[in-house]
Amino acid sequence: MKKITFAAIFVGIQLCFICIHIDKQTKLVKLSYQKQKYEQTLKTVQLKKQQLTATLHSLKNNQSIKKYAETELGMTPLFLKNIKKISRAESKSE
Repeated sequence: MKKITFAAIFVGIQLCFICIHIDKQTKLVKLSYQKQKYEQTLKTVQLKKQQLTATLHSLKNNQSIKKYAETELGMTPLFLKNIKKISRAESKSE
């Protein structure tokens, strides 16, 4: 009788260890998948950041600003000799 109970307890404990090991492996695979997913998202975000940084630097470039102003907005360069000064007396009377 004692041998049967000892064997039953031993087999029961071994089955519990197997179930715990399977559960641990399942959680490990699930976390590994999440890690891969987050790493892929991180790479995508870093690539987007690099693209936006490059776009920002190109938009800050004075030559591209000048080209945009001349072509899209129809602006022309203004020289100091073309600027006329309005005196204060004239501006108050108007």
